[in-house]
Amino acid sequence: MKIRLVGDIAGMTLLMALFSCGTQQQGVSTQSGSVSQQGTEEVVKPAQTLVRRADIPMVQVDALSVYRQMINYIEPETATSALPATSTQQLTAFIDFPAGGITINPSYGGNRAELEKLQGEMTALLRNGDEIKSVRLTGYASPDGDTKENERLAGNRAIQFKNYLQKQFKQLDNGLISIDWVGEDWDGLARLIAESGKPYARKALAIIKDRKDADSCRKQLRALDNGNVYKDIEKNFFSRLRRMELSVSCKSQVQTTPQDVNLAELAQMVYTAPDKLNLEQLMLVASLYRPGTEQYREVYELAAYRYPSCKEAVLNAAAASLALSDVESARYFLQSVQNDPRAWNNEGVLCLMTSDPEGAISYFRKYLPQNPRLARQNMEIARQMKE
Repeated sequence: MKIRLVGDIAGMTLLMALFSCGTQQQGVSTQSGSVSQQGTEEVVKPAQTLVRRADIPMVQVDALSVYRQMINYIEPETATSALPATSTQQLTAFIDFPAGGITINPSYGGNRAELEKLQGEMTALLRNGDEIKSVRLTGYASPDGDTKENERLAGNRAIQFKNYLQKQFKQLDNGLISIDWVGEDWDGLARLIAESGKPYARKALAIIKDRKDADSCRKQLRALDNGNVYKDIEKNFFSRLRRMELSVSCKSQVQTTPQDVNLAELAQMVYTAPDKLNLEQLMLVASLYRPGTEQYREVYELAAYRYPSCKEAVLNAAAASLALSDVESARYFLQSVQNDPRAWNNEGVLCLMTSDPEGAISYFRKYLPQNPRLARQNMEIARQMKE
């Protein structure tokens, strides 16, 4: 059997050959006799020839149904209102290290102030007796020097910082911390340069965007303005990229069950009085609908437009647009959350829907730390489309 993936989007097709199985149609040999009225003559018809015929059907699978299985959605915390409240805090600590060093030294550089700030932030999270559910620690290195060495340093520094946190906070000494690292944060560098408004920003960003590898990118940046651009980048940006980012999820002791909520009434208000619904109410209404449906999309689009600072609303509005093959709306929403790792899988799906499997593979690879299984599955689909 052969399966062909077809769709309206960018004329994309994917042909996957599976095993063929013949279906047999066999004629049955029969004999029928014709006897005359006198019963003296019998005419026998010749037996029919056995026939073997193999049909190999072509089954067409709608491309959109495949894309829908590749999309990820975000479960908003307000949708689990009957459970203890869960909040996630993003904390950042800029830790200085000597060249080639990996040890956390509070006395080195500006580490004391950064560690004291982090201590205060973590203490504030725990002051109400909240339970820490998980801590995701990501170590970043600046893209200067040697790529392999930066990868090694970023990983080892993340491990050392995890050990430091476990010594400072006994609540974390039970396997709650997971670690990851980014050897060279080119995306972060591009963001800082774009926000700076430097005269060389346009040229530098073009080089970073089109980089084939880290070494050639550094070489081109060093060539700008006889090396003055690279010196300015070293002075103003690299130190801001060497950091530890913590995503701390806490479960509160306070229950967040809303009082006297009439979900049916709220759902009707989406169409009759949407301006009277707050963000939490919109999230509750969205939980009534299955992801990928038109109703789900309508609620999240409303939430995304009214509360653009709510990343969960924007991410789900983009996902819902993809599920309904609205590429332009999906691109619009994804642009505002392009630096959010949770968006990278759906960025990859958008690339596939616009005939860019190479770009899709890049996004799926970036998404691996968020959901390895889904990312690998989607990368395999993208590779087959590329071939």
